[in-house]
Amino acid sequence: MVFLGALLLFGMEPLVGRLLAPFLGGAAHVWLICLMFFQAMLFFGYLYAHLLARKIGPWHLLLLFLPLFVLPFDIQPPSGIESPIGQILVVLLIHAALPFVVLSTTAVVAQVWLSRSSLGGQYDPYPLYGASNAGSFAALFGYSFLVEPLMGLKIQSLLWTAAYLVYTILACACWFLLSRGKVTGARTSEAIAKASSAPISCLICLKWILLSALPSAFLLAVTNLIILEIGSFPLTWIFPLALYLLSFIVTFRAHGGMPGYLRRLWPEILMVAMMLYLLGQGHWFISIITLILFFLICLVAHGTLYETRPPTDHLTHFYLAIALGGWLGGAAVSLVVPILFDGLYEYPILLVLFAVAFFLLRQRTIREILPDFSLFGCLRIALIVLIVIQVGRVMYHSQDVRMKHRNFYGTYRVVDDKPMQGESVGIRKLIHGETLHGAQWLEGSERKYPISYYYRGGAISQALSVIPSPRNIAVIGLGAGAAAAYAGEHDHIKFYEIDPDIEPVARQWFTYLGDSEARQQVVIGDGRLALESERSQQSKYDLMLIDAFTGDGIPVHLLTREAVKIYMSRLAEDGLLIFHVSNRYYELRPVIKAIARELNLHGATNFPLAKDHRLQQLDTVCVVLTENRESLQPLLDTGWALFGEDGLKEMAPWTDDYINILEPLYEGIKTRYQAWKIVLPF
Repeated sequence: MVFLGALLLFGMEPLVGRLLAPFLGGAAHVWLICLMFFQAMLFFGYLYAHLLARKIGPWHLLLLFLPLFVLPFDIQPPSGIESPIGQILVVLLIHAALPFVVLSTTAVVAQVWLSRSSLGGQYDPYPLYGASNAGSFAALFGYSFLVEPLMGLKIQSLLWTAAYLVYTILACACWFLLSRGKVTGARTSEAIAKASSAPISCLICLKWILLSALPSAFLLAVTNLIILEIGSFPLTWIFPLALYLLSFIVTFRAHGGMPGYLRRLWPEILMVAMMLYLLGQGHWFISIITLILFFLICLVAHGTLYETRPPTDHLTHFYLAIALGGWLGGAAVSLVVPILFDGLYEYPILLVLFAVAFFLLRQRTIREILPDFSLFGCLRIALIVLIVIQVGRVMYHSQDVRMKHRNFYGTYRVVDDKPMQGESVGIRKLIHGETLHGAQWLEGSERKYPISYYYRGGAISQALSVIPSPRNIAVIGLGAGAAAAYAGEHDHIKFYEIDPDIEPVARQWFTYLGDSEARQQVVIGDGRLALESERSQQSKYDLMLIDAFTGDGIPVHLLTREAVKIYMSRLAEDGLLIFHVSNRYYELRPVIKAIARELNLHGATNFPLAKDHRLQQLDTVCVVLTENRESLQPLLDTGWALFGEDGLKEMAPWTDDYINILEPLYEGIKTRYQAWKIVLPF
């Protein structure tokens, strides 16, 4: 019962996150707000278990049937709400709160039943919490590698509902099995009296809350780092959360607690984590090491938490404190930190707080912490020296950062690079997380000529030049506004940008929008939703550029069959739909090709040509779709390949119901590996 309840509970999280994406956008904040909401619902479930589980007895079984009124999941877009956070929370309250709260009571209620029954009274109930986290762990990886690649959301929802019915049957069976083993009268009272202990002090409760709040906050901080580098979708949501749960499995078991080797090594682990943060998350290998360190830190915190567990008569107090700490930690990072900081500073701050907490709670002396001349002492000295050097390096190079900003959509920096050897003009860059989102020459007439992905003669330049002026152009994704450089005085260009803070950055620090003579308009909101709301408008677009995939955070809802239908409904008869899909990890062209085949559209893709990196040209990969094949001829004349002559792998089309992120990820990694083999034959 406990395993299946946890399996359903954490299988529900990525399922609901996927159901939200077509209506509320695909930005990283959607998942972070969901995670914080689920932590809050977990607290309310534990609060119910603490206050009522011992009192209502079999009436708890009636509660299990209430979620059937909102199952299977059928999430509809909200209306009349402006705040993206408000939208997410309202939808979650309506569709997900009840089943999640009910399922969140499983582990605690089962432990209460077991500890109060003569059949299970001789067993330690705490390992059931490990079984619960094992079910959660299985759900997260099962969803990413089995459920999502093999079935659509409707089937997922129906199977989840069927499994929930099985869970209710198991819960009823457990209750009646354990109730038959209950002893009565004086013996029960005597057993409870023997098991009772002194009241829980406020200091102990604060320790429990602290040891659960810090790992929970760190979970969201690490998730932020990972999704800003690799992308926001269930697979990247799941890895940090799965490791977080695995730390509970390892520590909450018979003879559990903190692994012995970590009692001495935790200072080194915290220092290595700080060192990697200062180095930056510019490579996937660093992201993997960051996840490993995160897991080890969680083992220390949750191992200490397990070692301070109370007797079973205070079991619900213990889990209530854990849930409260988890909620507070999650809320602090998802709601408060983006307002206070302009960068991902919660990560190093939490490392410092971990060091203080571990030092105080492990009751270690100063002498044990200070370095000596042993192997560990020398390692600590070396790490401290490296951290000091790296801090100095970061402070020295911080002079090039002109602006830093953070909101619920991520972190942004405007950075000026000095002229490279042989160049007379520097470069200004807009960087989102660790990904370039726009660049421009700093001085002179050169600043009117786009660089990076938008360089003259590149794939985007070729696609935007197919249809002559006057043109009506739509662009999803503003960035630095480089697309405006291709709009003339007789053109109209309309940008759709989900982040309301990007337009002021583009206008203040870059001149593409100011230099363009075209009529301009910036619409704030998710591009797909905004275009869908404009379907009734008579004006059509000659060109539509979807430029939302270069940052490796794939907004999958912008790349489904339903999304392409919306785009095509807003295009003129001979209009071109352009996808800019340059990406370090994902090969997205086969997905677009499959959608084009289903919708009877003609398509072509380019093959990146040799670039002059001194002119700040980047490899650019584009796909163009149209209803009229003749519209593609100018591109074919410059070396583009029609679908069917491109050599791309065949894939299943993405829909709002079905997305398989693993196939493009595998193809992208394989393509990159083959390129490495060409450079490094060994």
